[in-house]
Amino acid sequence: MAITLRRGEGQREAVVEFPAPPQPKYGAPTLKASPIGPELVDKAIASSIEAGWDPLSRGKVVAFVVDESGS
Repeated sequence: MAITLRRGEGQREAVVEFPAPPQPKYGAPTLKASPIGPELVDKAIASSIEAGWDPLSRGKVVAFVVDESGS
């Protein structure tokens, strides 16, 4: 699962990718997307900024992969 981040007056976007949820037993398809809580999104945004994403700069979209804890 991934979310796109863009600040209102900013020009640069970031894509934050979260790990896939655990697969159901016996290979059954996932029927519902797992929720991503607001505190996890906040931590992922902070981690993206710490890793070098500057939302007010110009440039290409930047992709970040975070773990289950958002860091």
